[in-house]
Amino acid sequence: MTQPQLAAPAGVHSFDDFTPLREVVVGRADHYTAHDADPTWRLFYFENVAPHLAAGQRQLSIPQQIVDELNEDVTGFADALAGCGVRVLRPSAPGKDVQVSSPWWSSSATPPLNVRDNTVILGKTIVETAPHIRGRVFENDHLKAHFTRYFEQGANWLSMPRPALAAGSLDTAYFDREGIDVTAATADETAVPVDGLGLEMVFDGAQCVRLGRDVLVNVSNHNHELAYRWLERNFPDLRWHRLPGIADNHVDSIVVPLRPGLMLLRSPHYRQFLPEPMRGWEAIYPPPSSVPEQDYDEFGFVIPTASRYIDINVLSVDENTVVVNSLYPELIALLEQRGFTVVPVRHRHRRLFGGGHHCFTLDTVRDGGPEDYLAA
Repeated sequence: MTQPQLAAPAGVHSFDDFTPLREVVVGRADHYTAHDADPTWRLFYFENVAPHLAAGQRQLSIPQQIVDELNEDVTGFADALAGCGVRVLRPSAPGKDVQVSSPWWSSSATPPLNVRDNTVILGKTIVETAPHIRGRVFENDHLKAHFTRYFEQGANWLSMPRPALAAGSLDTAYFDREGIDVTAATADETAVPVDGLGLEMVFDGAQCVRLGRDVLVNVSNHNHELAYRWLERNFPDLRWHRLPGIADNHVDSIVVPLRPGLMLLRSPHYRQFLPEPMRGWEAIYPPPSSVPEQDYDEFGFVIPTASRYIDINVLSVDENTVVVNSLYPELIALLEQRGFTVVPVRHRHRRLFGGGHHCFTLDTVRDGGPEDYLAA
């Protein structure tokens, strides 16, 4: 499907996830051949990786065939968006086996694939967030050429305080409340603490759901609470809604607004946690998938990092057009029954790299403004 070429807002302009998409950054996975399973990585992906990891495992190799297929699928995704009339930007190419370090720790760099995480666009402002994972601290450098261009076009550009991510920086309150013992995730911590620092601001852009003048924010621990306060203070013209820890971090495979009044929602259980006006929205619940998860036995030890619900991590091109994993035919059929035009794009290894199509993107220009979608 090709969109008509309408005049797009100049520079950064993105208030939501469903009005017509004009410009988007699509991540890249060059050299994504390993995970560095340091304690920050283990804690972030704890629910999915804990059953598979032994203490002391750090470098988890990813077979080259899987990396090649991932890159092929991401390229196909970028091409599909371009075919819809969207201007597609890409991060700069990451190097191979890049190491990053601070006075407190060292780690392996993560390629700039899930670009949704380290930035959130709030209207005409680029906000670089405060990464959870040490290997991602410099990841946004691969996007800085684009951010600089947007700044020169008039965008505002802010960064949350960069977290030290030293020993003792991360709050385990979410897991404590759920009765989950995460001590194994930090048992092999080699980082050192910063005297007197304690818990600090740590936050990802994918913890936000943008709805015009309203922003929903998942807050599951004190790290997130500090970031929530920072956002409130820096953006007083937006209305902020605290979601009470409905996940340990990201929420874009739980609640996905498709257009005003209609959302993709993982299950009815989550409706109670939404702002009161949004509880009345119609919800589409993802159907069971008939496509079995890929068998990785032939590759040996491969770790799933993403939720088994990652395929609801869809990307809207506009209020009637949605990009969906082609390997989820049941969701495609359901959305088509509701009148959506579905752009099927293959994503074979969606559980291995921590993200889906929404995670892979940073939508920098959309038509919508600060509308009040939650008006009573």
